[in-house]
Amino acid sequence: MGFSKIIQKLLILLMANLLILLHLSWRIIFHQPVNFLNIIMTVFLWLIILNPRQKYILVATYTLLVCELFYTTPFGLESFSQIFALLIANWLLLNVFTNRSLIIVFFTGFVSMVIYRIIFIIFIYWNSLIQNYSNVFSTLLIKMFLSEALITAISLSVIYVATSIFVKRLRPEYILETSNIL
Repeated sequence: MGFSKIIQKLLILLMANLLILLHLSWRIIFHQPVNFLNIIMTVFLWLIILNPRQKYILVATYTLLVCELFYTTPFGLESFSQIFALLIANWLLLNVFTNRSLIIVFFTGFVSMVIYRIIFIIFIYWNSLIQNYSNVFSTLLIKMFLSEALITAISLSVIYVATSIFVKRLRPEYILETSNIL
């Protein structure tokens, strides 16, 4: 392994740790509903939308497991739910939603967050059965989860539109140029 590869891996590790710090600080500093924004999911969904690669899932696994140390839920429930939601989003973007329009980006963000929270609720329910305590899921909790999904999907869409100007993913000129060749 060359020196440049080691530096690249260390920079990825540093960026992941900065993302953890940003996410935890965001949740602590801001009040509802602004703190519902899931920065880690937003960043990794954005990366998967721009370029679906398995490397992002591995970095997300590290990021989510380290971030799990600071949550009050049993270890692994949130991180596994988020990793599974990212895997489903990656599969959807590779096989179902091959178009990267703004509607697809919003829909992918919203569906990924809903899947994440459904899996999380199932795991919390199983944990409450195993630990023999009652855990009440109210309509307020469902409203909070849906608002988190909505806020994260909107922020993902805004970030995608802002960066698509530079990446030029939303502009179909390259399709017109290739169709003229045929």
